[in-house]
Amino acid sequence: MKTWQAAVTVLSMIVIGACGESEAVPTLPSEQGAAGAALKPDAPSRSISTGSQTPPSSVPPEYKHYTWIDVTADAGWLDANTAYGQVVVQFGANNAVADVELIIRNASGTILASNKGHAQASYVLPGDHTLRASTNAYVSQTCGAVAQATGNGTVYDSFMTATQSMLSWGQKGGSDTKSAPQPACVTAPPPPPTGGDGSTPPGGTTQPPTYQPAPFVPSGHWECVVYYAGTDYQREYCTWYPDYDRLPKTSPAFALIAGHGTARTFTAADLPSVFVVVSDQVPADAMAVIERHKQGPFKNVLLVPSSTIRPAVLVAALQALADSRGKQGETPDKDFQLTLKGGILDQQIPAAARDYAASFTALIANAKRGDAGVYGQRPILEFRLGDKK
Repeated sequence: MKTWQAAVTVLSMIVIGACGESEAVPTLPSEQGAAGAALKPDAPSRSISTGSQTPPSSVPPEYKHYTWIDVTADAGWLDANTAYGQVVVQFGANNAVADVELIIRNASGTILASNKGHAQASYVLPGDHTLRASTNAYVSQTCGAVAQATGNGTVYDSFMTATQSMLSWGQKGGSDTKSAPQPACVTAPPPPPTGGDGSTPPGGTTQPPTYQPAPFVPSGHWECVVYYAGTDYQREYCTWYPDYDRLPKTSPAFALIAGHGTARTFTAADLPSVFVVVSDQVPADAMAVIERHKQGPFKNVLLVPSSTIRPAVLVAALQALADSRGKQGETPDKDFQLTLKGGILDQQIPAAARDYAASFTALIANAKRGDAGVYGQRPILEFRLGDKK
């Protein structure tokens, strides 16, 4: 065996471990990169630098080739609040490094968020390869911002000699930028495409229907068990127990529903909302899931597994939400989730309450798909939560 062939064998054992490390760097799927490329609002801005291209005379013939690099940056929006940046480095060499920086600015140029991604790869022999690095960043606003990704790549050839010295040559570098804007902000929000009851007030805008609990006491109550209390992973599992005696009276919201509280009057704009979302993310053993959030428009969300929810189930689920609002207030201290389990029979809910809730379940059954934020494109309906007057 020739001396340089032995050196190549040793080098291959070293480099394979480095490739394993580079595979751990997260990258976007190729179809996401293609979708993002279709969103390019402007021409790319590229630059390429080169070093010495002449390989040393002592390296094997397999290493004497033309070194090349092509760097392409991509940017886009994964959802209304999350931007991504990616750099794709295509090259002909046996070493490569890829870096991407993502910066999100508002209309005035102020930086709202930023993040970076890094990847590297090494091979025994030169060849044609592709290396990707990606990152993402979250912003609270959903319009008017611009995400800009700046990608950089560097490649070179290297060879370890019989004396264990490393030769390197053919260094080339490239860079590229790509910007992707959010939708432009409008001065006034458009009327909701769905979620109204069809009535048109004097202003001409369709308003979400207002749910005002009827003065009744269901023949049952929820008992909840809290897991991971005090952490960001807090979860509550609530089970429905049918009876007449154990309904908690400590919650102001429950007291209002039962007719024992002080009446309050709100205008439609003051009333909090609950968004009913038909979702396949509800566990198989649950009838519904309630999510409450500190920020954003989706502060109260009721996830139901089917658009054909029974009125009795809707009444009991809104009872659980009313109890949570009474205990935690309209803005909870942290995001949390309540999983509602058990079985609710129609006769456990008074007929008047079921009849009242039937008009809302009919709206849910006819809900159209719309943008439900982090929940995706789902059948969604907005209710205003009014208290009993």
